[in-house]
Amino acid sequence: MLRREYLEIIAPYNFWGREVDTGIWRDIYVEKILRAFSIPSIVVSVTGVRRAGKTYICRQVLWRLIERGMRKEQTLYINLEDPSLQPYLSTDFLQDLYDTYRHYLNPGDETVMVLDEVQNLPGWERWVRAMMEKNEDIRIIVTGSSSKIMGVELSHILTGRYIDVRVYPLSFTEYLRFRDVSTENIDIRRREIENEFIKYLEYGGFPTVVLTKDREMRREFLKELFESIVTRDIAARYSLRKIHELKSSVVILLQSISAMSSVQKVVNILKSTGVKISPVTVNEYLHYLQESLLFQFVPIFSYKVKDHMQYPKKVYCVDTGLINAVAFRMSENLGRLAENVVATELFHRYGDNSVFYWKDRMGREVDFVIVENRKPLQLIQVTWDVGNRRTRDREIRAILSAAEELSVDKLLILTANTEERLRINQRDIEMVPIWKWLLQAESR
Repeated sequence: MLRREYLEIIAPYNFWGREVDTGIWRDIYVEKILRAFSIPSIVVSVTGVRRAGKTYICRQVLWRLIERGMRKEQTLYINLEDPSLQPYLSTDFLQDLYDTYRHYLNPGDETVMVLDEVQNLPGWERWVRAMMEKNEDIRIIVTGSSSKIMGVELSHILTGRYIDVRVYPLSFTEYLRFRDVSTENIDIRRREIENEFIKYLEYGGFPTVVLTKDREMRREFLKELFESIVTRDIAARYSLRKIHELKSSVVILLQSISAMSSVQKVVNILKSTGVKISPVTVNEYLHYLQESLLFQFVPIFSYKVKDHMQYPKKVYCVDTGLINAVAFRMSENLGRLAENVVATELFHRYGDNSVFYWKDRMGREVDFVIVENRKPLQLIQVTWDVGNRRTRDREIRAILSAAEELSVDKLLILTANTEERLRINQRDIEMVPIWKWLLQAESR
């Protein structure tokens, strides 16, 4: 059925309707999506926590295609969070809108369609599959803020026919670009970049926060974003009624950032505050929090299955700004915040399933083990202050012990500002400031 009103509703989001703001460009993601389109009959899913920048990245993809010769009318952007569309969202909506678009705007040429926040439309995955099977002259991008909705549903419906692009809040390199801070001659600009890094630790990398000058408004935005993620992306999506329990669990995890946590630890802390909750419920909460892309839980590296089951996991949040807005006193936790930033960068570079930690029976610990095909490739230790001799010796002993046990030669200690190379026990250890290491990440 042709529904002209659908086009009127979505026109403001489309380049054929009016000028559309594409924001500050994030070329790494844009080019990754465009490379994925080089594979025939591929759906691209763009996932990421709410307000990480998925919408602007998809606009940039469409504009880049227009720059390369595609007519504006060949692009179709549908914002499924637009309140004006809510009364129409049914199983027939997408087909009716698509037929209307084809009839009035683009009868015969290729189309690139973006379905933004697609989890708001029941049955979307079956429609996408049908379009792929009909070999329509269309390329589709779907975005969402849940790994379950994008990963599980797409992998079931479109086995081998989709590629996921995970979007994170701004990396430090992107943060500096948004702040209009040059990364040329970084040693000359060292003091300026170090100061910006402290601000990055405090406020994180959500684009809206970075572009907001007023400090109080940044914090208010982060608090409201936290509420939105917990209530809309988790509680409402999974029909959870005990919001206080859920929020309390999230705060406990935020207070445990860069440290080890477990279901039982969360249960015990909640019980100490008078909240009675079962381990089964807490385990469900942790699962939902990971699916919402708010947290990542890093397991121990071991060749023994029982170690994976027995050892607690380390907790990391997608953005340090959220941590500080909800749970932390930043001045007391610079080291833990810095480790969280490194963790997020490693997930970005290597993927969630390639990052582990190491710990031996004597309590020596290495923050990150980078693994490929079950083989450890690199050990990374994060310590804010290696000027303290005891701290320095402890971190070096731990990374050397792990290197010996795991037969790894690539050893890296990330610090606040120390830069040197060490040769100990026939092994080379590189010390690099965290901010400088982050700026080396543009080759991801």
